[in-house]
Amino acid sequence: MSHPDQSERRLDGWKAIAGYFRRDRTTVMRWARERDLPVHRLPGGKQGSVFAYEHELAAWAGQAEQRDLESPGALPPPLPVSAEADPRLQEGTPSSAAPSPLPRKGKRLFVGASVVIAIGALVVATVMLTDMLAPGPSPIERAAALPHNKTVTDDYVAARDLWARRTPEDLRRAIALYEKVIAADKDFAPAYAGLAEAWLIYREYGAATESRAYSAAKSAVKQALALDNQLAAAHRANGFIQYWWSYDAQRSVDSFRRALALDPRDGLTHFWYANVLSDLGQDAAAQREYDTAQLLLPGTPAIAVERACAHWQAGRDRRAVMELEQLKSQYPADATIRNCLAWAHISRGDIKAYAREYRALAALRGVPEMKRLSTQLDTAIERNPATAHLVLVAEARREFAEGERKTRMTPAFHASCMGDRATLVILLKQAATLGERWYSATLNKRIAEKWRGDAEVQRLLRKVVIATPRVDLS
Repeated sequence: MSHPDQSERRLDGWKAIAGYFRRDRTTVMRWARERDLPVHRLPGGKQGSVFAYEHELAAWAGQAEQRDLESPGALPPPLPVSAEADPRLQEGTPSSAAPSPLPRKGKRLFVGASVVIAIGALVVATVMLTDMLAPGPSPIERAAALPHNKTVTDDYVAARDLWARRTPEDLRRAIALYEKVIAADKDFAPAYAGLAEAWLIYREYGAATESRAYSAAKSAVKQALALDNQLAAAHRANGFIQYWWSYDAQRSVDSFRRALALDPRDGLTHFWYANVLSDLGQDAAAQREYDTAQLLLPGTPAIAVERACAHWQAGRDRRAVMELEQLKSQYPADATIRNCLAWAHISRGDIKAYAREYRALAALRGVPEMKRLSTQLDTAIERNPATAHLVLVAEARREFAEGERKTRMTPAFHASCMGDRATLVILLKQAATLGERWYSATLNKRIAEKWRGDAEVQRLLRKVVIATPRVDLS
Protein backbone atom coordinates (compact mmCIF):
# COMPACT_ATOMS: atom_id res chain seq x y z
CA MET A 1 0.00 0.00 0.00
CA SER A 2 1.34 3.42 -0.97
CA HIS A 3 1.94 6.18 1.52
CA PRO A 4 -0.34 9.24 0.80
CA ASP A 5 2.62 11.52 0.16
CA GLN A 6 4.12 8.94 -2.17
CA SER A 7 0.85 8.69 -4.12
CA GLU A 8 0.73 12.47 -4.59
CA ARG A 9 4.32 12.48 -5.76
CA ARG A 10 3.55 9.67 -8.20
CA LEU A 11 0.60 11.67 -9.61
CA ASP A 12 2.82 14.72 -10.02
CA GLY A 13 5.33 12.47 -11.74
CA TRP A 14 2.75 11.26 -14.26
CA LYS A 15 1.71 14.85 -14.99
CA ALA A 16 5.33 15.80 -15.53
CA ILE A 17 5.87 12.83 -17.83
CA ALA A 18 2.85 13.91 -19.86
CA GLY A 19 4.39 17.34 -20.24
CA TYR A 20 7.69 15.76 -21.20
CA PHE A 21 5.97 13.78 -23.95
CA ARG A 22 4.55 17.02 -25.33
CA ARG A 23 7.80 18.94 -25.19
CA ASP A 24 10.66 16.59 -26.03
CA ARG A 25 9.51 14.05 -28.61
CA THR A 26 13.09 13.42 -29.82
CA THR A 27 14.29 12.17 -26.42
CA VAL A 28 11.09 10.18 -25.87
CA MET A 29 11.53 8.38 -29.19
CA ARG A 30 15.19 7.74 -28.40
CA TRP A 31 14.14 6.16 -25.07
CA ALA A 32 11.59 4.08 -26.97
CA ARG A 33 14.35 2.72 -29.22
CA GLU A 34 17.10 2.32 -26.65
CA ARG A 35 15.21 1.56 -23.41
CA ASP A 36 11.92 0.05 -24.66
CA LEU A 37 9.84 2.97 -23.32
CA PRO A 38 6.21 2.00 -24.17
CA VAL A 39 5.10 4.87 -26.40
CA HIS A 40 2.50 4.99 -29.15
CA ARG A 41 2.15 7.25 -32.18
CA LEU A 42 -0.99 9.06 -33.24
CA PRO A 43 -1.49 8.79 -37.02
CA GLY A 44 -1.24 11.99 -39.09
CA GLY A 45 -0.04 15.41 -38.00
CA LYS A 46 3.12 17.26 -38.89
CA GLN A 47 4.98 16.30 -35.72
CA GLY A 48 3.66 12.74 -35.34
CA SER A 49 2.33 13.03 -31.73
CA VAL A 50 3.17 10.31 -29.22
CA PHE A 51 1.48 9.14 -26.00
CA ALA A 52 1.71 6.39 -23.37
CA TYR A 53 -0.69 4.54 -21.06
CA GLU A 54 -0.12 4.89 -17.33
CA HIS A 55 -0.32 1.16 -16.63
CA GLU A 56 2.29 0.47 -19.33
CA LEU A 57 4.63 3.14 -17.93
CA ALA A 58 4.19 1.70 -14.42
CA ALA A 59 5.02 -1.81 -15.65
CA TRP A 60 8.02 -0.49 -17.61
CA ALA A 61 9.28 1.44 -14.59
CA GLY A 62 8.95 -1.62 -12.36
CA GLN A 63 10.92 -3.72 -14.81
CA ALA A 64 13.55 -1.00 -15.04
CA GLU A 65 13.87 -0.90 -11.27
CA GLN A 66 14.31 -4.66 -11.13
CA ARG A 67 16.98 -4.52 -13.83
CA ASP A 68 18.76 -1.79 -11.90
CA LEU A 69 18.78 -3.92 -8.76
CA GLU A 70 20.23 -6.82 -10.72
CA SER A 71 22.65 -4.73 -12.83
CA PRO A 72 23.41 -1.30 -11.27
CA GLY A 73 25.72 -0.32 -14.12
CA ALA A 74 22.93 -0.38 -16.69
CA LEU A 75 21.11 2.70 -15.46
CA PRO A 76 21.51 5.81 -17.66
CA PRO A 77 22.64 9.14 -16.23
CA PRO A 78 19.90 11.36 -14.76
CA LEU A 79 18.33 14.38 -16.33
CA PRO A 80 19.52 17.69 -14.82
CA VAL A 81 17.40 18.97 -11.94
CA SER A 82 16.46 22.65 -11.70
CA ALA A 83 16.02 24.74 -8.56
CA GLU A 84 12.25 24.52 -8.91
CA ALA A 85 12.41 20.72 -8.94
CA ASP A 86 14.81 20.51 -5.98
CA PRO A 87 14.33 23.07 -3.17
CA ARG A 88 17.90 22.43 -2.05
CA LEU A 89 19.13 24.31 -5.14
CA GLN A 90 17.15 27.51 -4.46
CA GLU A 91 18.84 30.71 -3.35
CA GLY A 92 19.09 31.17 0.37
CA THR A 93 19.32 27.46 1.12
CA PRO A 94 22.06 26.78 3.66
CA SER A 95 25.13 25.17 2.20
CA SER A 96 24.65 22.21 4.51
CA ALA A 97 21.47 21.41 2.60
CA ALA A 98 23.17 21.39 -0.76
CA PRO A 99 22.61 18.20 -2.71
CA SER A 100 25.36 15.69 -3.11
CA PRO A 101 27.00 15.54 -6.54
CA LEU A 102 24.96 13.74 -9.18
CA PRO A 103 26.17 10.15 -9.51
CA ARG A 104 28.06 9.15 -12.63
CA LYS A 105 26.89 6.56 -15.09
CA GLY A 106 27.13 3.09 -13.60
CA LYS A 107 26.22 4.19 -10.07
CA ARG A 108 22.91 3.47 -8.31
CA LEU A 109 20.60 6.47 -8.74
CA PHE A 110 17.56 5.51 -6.68
CA VAL A 111 17.72 3.77 -3.33
CA GLY A 112 14.53 2.68 -1.52
CA ALA A 113 12.18 4.66 -3.78
CA SER A 114 10.02 3.88 -6.77
CA VAL A 115 11.61 4.46 -10.17
CA VAL A 116 8.33 5.99 -11.28
CA ILE A 117 8.51 8.64 -8.55
CA ALA A 118 12.12 9.41 -9.38
CA ILE A 119 11.35 9.82 -13.08
CA GLY A 120 8.53 12.20 -12.25
CA ALA A 121 10.72 14.32 -10.00
CA LEU A 122 13.44 14.54 -12.62
CA VAL A 123 11.05 15.37 -15.44
CA VAL A 124 9.52 18.32 -13.54
CA ALA A 125 12.66 20.33 -14.28
CA THR A 126 12.49 19.48 -17.96
CA VAL A 127 8.92 20.71 -18.33
CA MET A 128 9.92 24.10 -16.94
CA LEU A 129 12.55 24.68 -19.62
CA THR A 130 11.85 26.12 -23.05
CA ASP A 131 12.02 23.96 -26.15
CA MET A 132 15.25 25.64 -27.29
CA LEU A 133 16.94 24.84 -23.99
CA ALA A 134 15.44 21.41 -23.48
CA PRO A 135 17.97 19.11 -21.80
CA GLY A 136 19.55 16.43 -23.89
CA PRO A 137 22.87 14.94 -24.84
CA SER A 138 25.88 17.23 -25.05
CA PRO A 139 27.15 18.15 -28.55
CA ILE A 140 29.86 15.50 -28.29
CA GLU A 141 27.31 12.90 -27.18
CA ARG A 142 25.05 13.88 -30.09
CA ALA A 143 27.92 13.53 -32.55
CA ALA A 144 28.92 10.16 -31.12
CA ALA A 145 25.37 8.84 -30.73
CA LEU A 146 24.76 5.55 -32.51
CA PRO A 147 21.60 3.65 -33.42
CA HIS A 148 20.47 0.92 -31.04
CA ASN A 149 20.51 -1.73 -33.78
CA LYS A 150 24.05 -3.08 -34.25
CA THR A 151 23.66 -3.66 -38.00
CA VAL A 152 22.47 -0.10 -38.51
CA THR A 153 25.31 1.17 -36.32
CA ASP A 154 27.86 -0.75 -38.38
CA ASP A 155 26.47 0.75 -41.60
CA TYR A 156 26.54 4.25 -40.16
CA VAL A 157 30.14 3.96 -38.95
CA ALA A 158 31.20 2.51 -42.31
CA ALA A 159 29.48 5.40 -44.12
CA ARG A 160 31.40 7.93 -42.03
CA ASP A 161 34.68 6.19 -42.82
CA LEU A 162 33.96 6.02 -46.56
CA TRP A 163 32.96 9.70 -46.62
CA ALA A 164 36.28 10.70 -45.08
CA ARG A 165 38.25 8.97 -47.86
CA ARG A 166 36.84 11.37 -50.49
CA THR A 167 37.18 9.19 -53.58
CA PRO A 168 34.27 9.04 -56.04
CA GLU A 169 33.63 5.35 -55.41
CA ASP A 170 33.86 5.67 -51.63
CA LEU A 171 31.48 8.63 -51.66
CA ARG A 172 28.95 6.72 -53.75
CA ARG A 173 29.11 3.85 -51.29
CA ALA A 174 28.78 6.27 -48.35
CA ILE A 175 25.62 7.77 -49.84
CA ALA A 176 24.14 4.31 -50.36
CA LEU A 177 24.93 3.30 -46.77
CA TYR A 178 23.46 6.51 -45.32
CA GLU A 179 20.27 5.87 -47.27
CA LYS A 180 20.21 2.31 -45.92
CA VAL A 181 20.62 3.59 -42.35
CA ILE A 182 17.81 6.09 -42.82
CA ALA A 183 15.51 3.40 -44.22
CA ALA A 184 16.16 1.33 -41.08
CA ASP A 185 15.95 4.21 -38.58
CA LYS A 186 13.99 7.20 -39.88
CA ASP A 187 14.40 9.14 -36.60
CA PHE A 188 18.22 9.05 -36.54
CA ALA A 189 19.08 12.67 -37.32
CA PRO A 190 22.89 12.25 -37.66
CA ALA A 191 22.36 9.95 -40.65
CA TYR A 192 20.54 12.72 -42.51
CA ALA A 193 23.31 15.20 -41.69
CA GLY A 194 25.89 12.66 -42.85
CA LEU A 195 23.99 12.10 -46.08
CA ALA A 196 23.98 15.85 -46.72
CA GLU A 197 27.74 16.07 -46.15
CA ALA A 198 28.32 13.12 -48.47
CA TRP A 199 26.45 14.83 -51.30
CA LEU A 200 28.26 18.12 -50.68
CA ILE A 201 31.65 16.44 -50.96
CA TYR A 202 30.57 14.22 -53.85
CA ARG A 203 29.94 17.30 -55.99
CA GLU A 204 33.64 18.19 -55.54
CA TYR A 205 35.15 14.73 -56.03
CA GLY A 206 32.53 12.73 -57.93
CA ALA A 207 30.22 12.87 -60.91
CA ALA A 208 27.25 14.68 -59.33
CA THR A 209 26.07 17.94 -60.87
CA GLU A 210 25.74 21.00 -58.68
CA SER A 211 21.94 21.05 -58.77
CA ARG A 212 21.63 17.32 -58.06
CA ALA A 213 24.06 17.36 -55.17
CA TYR A 214 22.75 20.51 -53.51
CA SER A 215 19.12 19.45 -53.96
CA ALA A 216 19.79 16.13 -52.21
CA ALA A 217 21.85 17.82 -49.49
CA LYS A 218 19.17 20.45 -48.80
CA SER A 219 16.51 17.79 -48.43
CA ALA A 220 18.65 15.79 -46.01
CA VAL A 221 19.55 18.85 -43.93
CA LYS A 222 15.92 19.88 -43.66
CA GLN A 223 15.00 16.46 -42.28
CA ALA A 224 17.97 16.44 -39.88
CA LEU A 225 16.99 19.81 -38.41
CA ALA A 226 13.36 18.76 -38.13
CA LEU A 227 14.43 15.76 -36.05
CA ASP A 228 17.08 17.55 -33.99
CA ASN A 229 17.48 21.31 -34.19
CA GLN A 230 20.42 21.11 -31.78
CA LEU A 231 22.55 18.96 -34.10
CA ALA A 232 25.69 20.95 -34.92
CA ALA A 233 26.47 18.91 -38.05
CA ALA A 234 23.11 19.81 -39.58
CA HIS A 235 23.69 23.55 -39.05
CA ARG A 236 27.19 23.20 -40.51
CA ALA A 237 25.90 21.54 -43.68
CA ASN A 238 23.16 24.14 -43.88
CA GLY A 239 25.75 26.93 -43.73
CA PHE A 240 27.70 25.28 -46.56
CA ILE A 241 24.60 25.13 -48.77
CA GLN A 242 23.51 28.66 -47.94
CA TYR A 243 26.86 30.08 -49.00
CA TRP A 244 28.01 28.05 -51.98
CA TRP A 245 24.61 27.36 -53.55
CA SER A 246 22.03 29.83 -52.23
CA TYR A 247 24.53 32.72 -52.17
CA ASP A 248 23.15 33.91 -48.84
CA ALA A 249 26.36 34.85 -47.07
CA GLN A 250 24.82 36.31 -43.92
CA ARG A 251 22.59 33.31 -43.25
CA SER A 252 25.56 31.04 -43.91
CA VAL A 253 27.70 32.86 -41.35
CA ASP A 254 24.84 32.68 -38.85
CA SER A 255 24.46 28.92 -39.41
CA PHE A 256 28.17 28.29 -38.89
CA ARG A 257 28.16 30.37 -35.73
CA ARG A 258 25.17 28.40 -34.48
CA ALA A 259 27.00 25.15 -35.20
CA LEU A 260 30.08 26.36 -33.32
CA ALA A 261 27.96 27.49 -30.37
CA LEU A 262 26.51 23.99 -30.18
CA ASP A 263 29.87 22.25 -30.57
CA PRO A 264 32.90 24.58 -30.42
CA ARG A 265 35.36 21.68 -30.74
CA ASP A 266 34.13 20.34 -34.07
CA GLY A 267 37.11 20.61 -36.40
CA LEU A 268 35.07 20.16 -39.58
CA THR A 269 32.86 23.14 -38.70
CA HIS A 270 35.91 25.34 -38.11
CA PHE A 271 37.33 24.12 -41.44
CA TRP A 272 34.25 24.80 -43.54
CA TYR A 273 33.69 28.12 -41.81
CA ALA A 274 37.30 29.08 -42.61
CA ASN A 275 36.61 28.44 -46.32
CA VAL A 276 33.63 30.79 -46.24
CA LEU A 277 35.54 33.49 -44.35
CA SER A 278 38.39 33.24 -46.83
CA ASP A 279 36.07 33.74 -49.78
CA LEU A 280 34.48 36.69 -48.00
CA GLY A 281 37.90 38.36 -47.78
CA GLN A 282 38.18 37.89 -44.00
CA ASP A 283 41.70 36.48 -44.20
CA ALA A 284 42.77 36.96 -40.57
CA ALA A 285 39.59 35.35 -39.24
CA ALA A 286 39.88 32.55 -41.79
CA GLN A 287 43.47 31.78 -40.79
CA ARG A 288 42.43 31.51 -37.14
CA GLU A 289 39.70 29.05 -38.11
CA TYR A 290 42.17 27.03 -40.18
CA ASP A 291 44.53 26.95 -37.19
CA THR A 292 41.75 25.64 -34.96
CA ALA A 293 40.69 23.08 -37.55
CA GLN A 294 44.25 21.75 -37.87
CA LEU A 295 44.60 21.50 -34.09
CA LEU A 296 41.36 19.50 -33.88
CA LEU A 297 41.95 17.48 -37.07
CA PRO A 298 45.74 17.16 -37.39
CA GLY A 299 47.14 15.68 -40.56
CA THR A 300 44.00 16.24 -42.65
CA PRO A 301 45.05 16.78 -46.30
CA ALA A 302 41.84 18.65 -47.21
CA ILE A 303 42.65 21.40 -44.70
CA ALA A 304 46.14 21.88 -46.13
CA VAL A 305 44.69 22.08 -49.64
CA GLU A 306 42.03 24.64 -48.82
CA ARG A 307 44.46 26.68 -46.77
CA ALA A 308 46.81 26.86 -49.75
CA CYS A 309 43.89 27.99 -51.88
CA ALA A 310 43.08 30.60 -49.23
CA HIS A 311 46.48 32.19 -49.86
CA TRP A 312 45.35 32.86 -53.44
CA GLN A 313 42.05 34.27 -52.21
CA ALA A 314 44.00 36.67 -50.01
CA GLY A 315 46.23 37.75 -52.90
CA ARG A 316 49.28 35.66 -52.05
CA ASP A 317 49.35 34.08 -55.50
CA ARG A 318 52.94 32.84 -55.67
CA ARG A 319 52.75 31.18 -52.27
CA ALA A 320 49.42 29.57 -53.18
CA VAL A 321 50.71 28.08 -56.43
CA MET A 322 53.90 26.84 -54.77
CA GLU A 323 52.02 25.08 -51.95
CA LEU A 324 49.40 23.65 -54.30
CA GLU A 325 52.07 22.22 -56.59
CA GLN A 326 53.73 20.57 -53.61
CA LEU A 327 50.42 19.13 -52.48
CA LYS A 328 49.71 17.90 -56.00
CA SER A 329 52.84 15.76 -55.88
CA GLN A 330 51.75 14.34 -52.52
CA TYR A 331 48.09 13.77 -53.43
CA PRO A 332 47.88 13.39 -57.22
CA ALA A 333 44.30 12.06 -57.06
CA ASP A 334 42.90 15.05 -55.14
CA ALA A 335 40.48 16.89 -57.41
CA THR A 336 40.30 20.02 -55.24
CA ILE A 337 44.01 20.74 -55.75
CA ARG A 338 43.50 20.82 -59.53
CA ASN A 339 40.49 23.06 -59.15
CA CYS A 340 42.35 25.56 -56.97
CA LEU A 341 45.33 25.58 -59.34
CA ALA A 342 43.02 26.22 -62.31
CA TRP A 343 41.60 29.31 -60.58
CA ALA A 344 45.07 30.57 -59.68
CA HIS A 345 46.34 30.20 -63.25
CA ILE A 346 43.45 31.89 -65.03
CA SER A 347 43.58 34.79 -62.56
CA ARG A 348 47.00 35.54 -64.11
CA GLY A 349 45.58 35.21 -67.63
CA ASP A 350 47.28 31.86 -68.22
CA ILE A 351 44.52 30.01 -70.08
CA LYS A 352 46.84 27.17 -71.13
CA ALA A 353 47.76 26.32 -67.55
CA TYR A 354 44.09 26.61 -66.61
CA ALA A 355 43.16 24.14 -69.37
CA ARG A 356 45.86 21.71 -68.22
CA GLU A 357 44.57 21.61 -64.65
CA TYR A 358 40.93 21.53 -65.76
CA ARG A 359 41.69 18.53 -67.99
CA ALA A 360 43.11 16.66 -65.00
CA LEU A 361 40.16 17.74 -62.85
CA ALA A 362 37.66 16.41 -65.40
CA ALA A 363 39.48 13.08 -65.56
CA LEU A 364 39.56 12.73 -61.77
CA ARG A 365 35.89 13.50 -61.33
CA GLY A 366 34.75 11.53 -64.35
CA VAL A 367 31.97 13.98 -65.28
CA PRO A 368 31.10 13.67 -69.01
CA GLU A 369 30.16 17.36 -69.31
CA MET A 370 33.51 18.39 -67.85
CA LYS A 371 35.41 16.13 -70.24
CA ARG A 372 33.49 17.58 -73.16
CA LEU A 373 34.24 21.14 -72.05
CA SER A 374 37.91 20.30 -71.58
CA THR A 375 38.14 19.04 -75.16
CA GLN A 376 36.40 22.16 -76.48
CA LEU A 377 38.72 24.41 -74.48
CA ASP A 378 41.84 22.64 -75.78
CA THR A 379 40.58 23.04 -79.35
CA ALA A 380 39.83 26.73 -78.81
CA ILE A 381 43.31 27.33 -77.38
CA GLU A 382 44.87 25.78 -80.47
CA ARG A 383 42.90 28.23 -82.62
CA ASN A 384 43.44 31.37 -80.55
CA PRO A 385 44.37 31.47 -76.83
CA ALA A 386 43.17 35.08 -76.55
CA THR A 387 39.54 34.09 -77.23
CA ALA A 388 39.52 30.54 -75.82
CA HIS A 389 37.86 31.73 -72.61
CA LEU A 390 34.66 32.34 -74.60
CA VAL A 391 34.16 28.58 -74.46
CA LEU A 392 33.96 28.90 -70.66
CA VAL A 393 31.53 31.83 -70.95
CA ALA A 394 29.28 29.89 -73.31
CA GLU A 395 29.30 26.88 -70.98
CA ALA A 396 28.37 29.11 -68.03
CA ARG A 397 25.43 30.51 -69.97
CA ARG A 398 24.22 26.97 -70.68
CA GLU A 399 24.51 26.07 -66.99
CA PHE A 400 22.65 29.22 -66.02
CA ALA A 401 19.80 28.35 -68.38
CA GLU A 402 19.60 24.80 -66.99
CA GLY A 403 19.71 25.84 -63.32
CA GLU A 404 23.23 24.56 -62.69
CA ARG A 405 24.52 28.07 -62.04
CA LYS A 406 22.90 30.91 -60.08
CA THR A 407 24.93 33.98 -61.15
CA ARG A 408 27.26 35.23 -63.89
CA MET A 409 30.03 35.95 -61.41
CA THR A 410 32.44 33.20 -62.54
CA PRO A 411 32.26 33.79 -66.33
CA ALA A 412 32.60 37.53 -65.67
CA PHE A 413 35.74 36.80 -63.67
CA HIS A 414 37.11 34.66 -66.51
CA ALA A 415 36.46 37.45 -69.03
CA SER A 416 38.08 39.98 -66.71
CA CYS A 417 41.20 37.84 -66.22
CA MET A 418 41.62 37.51 -69.99
CA GLY A 419 41.21 41.27 -70.50
CA ASP A 420 37.91 40.87 -72.39
CA ARG A 421 36.13 44.08 -71.39
CA ALA A 422 33.29 43.75 -73.89
CA THR A 423 32.17 40.36 -72.56
CA LEU A 424 32.66 41.50 -68.97
CA VAL A 425 30.38 44.52 -69.47
CA ILE A 426 27.69 42.41 -71.14
CA LEU A 427 27.70 39.96 -68.25
CA LEU A 428 27.67 42.76 -65.66
CA LYS A 429 24.70 44.46 -67.33
CA GLN A 430 22.75 41.20 -67.50
CA ALA A 431 23.52 40.48 -63.85
CA ALA A 432 22.48 43.99 -62.75
CA THR A 433 19.23 43.80 -64.72
CA LEU A 434 18.34 40.44 -63.17
CA GLY A 435 19.20 41.62 -59.67
CA GLU A 436 22.05 39.18 -59.12
CA ARG A 437 24.11 39.49 -55.96
CA TRP A 438 27.77 38.47 -56.15
CA TYR A 439 29.01 37.28 -52.78
CA SER A 440 32.70 36.41 -53.35
CA ALA A 441 34.90 39.22 -52.11
CA THR A 442 37.86 37.45 -53.74
CA LEU A 443 36.46 37.60 -57.27
CA ASN A 444 34.81 40.99 -56.87
CA LYS A 445 38.03 42.55 -55.61
CA ARG A 446 40.13 41.12 -58.44
CA ILE A 447 37.68 42.39 -61.07
CA ALA A 448 37.62 45.84 -59.45
CA GLU A 449 41.44 46.01 -59.32
CA LYS A 450 41.79 44.88 -62.92
CA TRP A 451 39.52 47.72 -64.13
CA ARG A 452 40.37 50.31 -61.51
CA GLY A 453 40.14 53.29 -63.88
CA ASP A 454 37.05 52.10 -65.78
CA ALA A 455 34.03 54.06 -64.49
CA GLU A 456 31.43 51.92 -66.26
CA VAL A 457 32.80 48.63 -64.96
CA GLN A 458 33.06 50.03 -61.44
CA ARG A 459 29.48 51.36 -61.56
CA LEU A 460 28.07 48.05 -62.79
CA LEU A 461 30.13 46.09 -60.30
CA ARG A 462 28.74 48.12 -57.40
CA LYS A 463 25.23 47.11 -58.44
CA VAL A 464 25.86 43.39 -57.97
CA VAL A 465 28.36 43.25 -55.10
CA ILE A 466 26.80 42.45 -51.72
CA ALA A 467 27.84 43.92 -48.40
CA THR A 468 30.20 41.83 -46.30
CA PRO A 469 28.21 39.85 -43.71
CA ARG A 470 28.54 40.56 -40.01
CA VAL A 471 31.33 38.24 -38.93
CA ASP A 472 32.31 37.63 -35.30
CA LEU A 473 36.06 38.39 -35.25
CA SER A 474 36.46 38.03 -31.50
